[in-house]
Amino acid sequence: MLLALIPLTIILGMAVANMDNIMYLSENTIYQSSLQRVGSDAADALVETSGVPYNWESTGNPSTIGLAKYDINKNLTVKNLMSPSKLSAIDINDLEALVGPGYGVYLKVSTANSSNSTIIRTVGTYNASSQNIVRVERLVSASNLDLVASFEGLIRDAGQPRTYTTTFPTNDVYVQAYDYWLLIINRGYNSATVDVNNNQVLDPNEINQHITEIKQKIDVPFMYNETYFQDNIVNVRTVSTPDSTMDVYVIAAPKGTPEQDINLDNIKLRPAKLELYIWTR
Repeated sequence: MLLALIPLTIILGMAVANMDNIMYLSENTIYQSSLQRVGSDAADALVETSGVPYNWESTGNPSTIGLAKYDINKNLTVKNLMSPSKLSAIDINDLEALVGPGYGVYLKVSTANSSNSTIIRTVGTYNASSQNIVRVERLVSASNLDLVASFEGLIRDAGQPRTYTTTFPTNDVYVQAYDYWLLIINRGYNSATVDVNNNQVLDPNEINQHITEIKQKIDVPFMYNETYFQDNIVNVRTVSTPDSTMDVYVIAAPKGTPEQDINLDNIKLRPAKLELYIWTR
């Protein structure tokens, strides 16, 4: 019996010795799963919501952040469409408040082009020394500027003068936070007038068939700046010029955006990816 107990004692001893490893592996699995869940929930909140309030990027006092664009005209969030103004406004304090205390976090949004990816925005500092770090990725659409109104492929010579009308909303907060630009792509017209709320924005003499791209910032007094949103009325009136076409865009850009950045490439939506890295401190 004593001889038979010897191997049993050895087995029990080995089991006790390995119990710490088993407990460590179990705890590590649970820990990684929990960290993954926190990262996934935070990433979903960023790409699927506009935050609270929906215009937190303008008020500067968010309860919860989100990066999805909010369509004012439809009163809804456009999931997975990143708002340029929100991307510009988000900072590390906002991210840390989203994931909660005890976590480090790093955000990167870049174009989804494997051969020539361009970083659109980064927030925080990546902690390469962390042993346990979770990476969560979401596919989104993004642009550098916000297109708020446009006549694209609509303005064509009709044999007689014609007026085209559209609208874009503003309030006091948005007018203070963004510059609004008029971008015209002209193909043949020698004269046209553009006004916002019956205020002339562009001198007709600036329209010339030899000038393809025209940019003009819309003066703040021309737009509504009440506490509630109001639609600004944009009128474009063209004279008859055979075979001519024109595209007109109204663009909202974060204050201080240089004129050279107001271009078609920066308003086009591009496939992008949002990468969120999270770790415990």
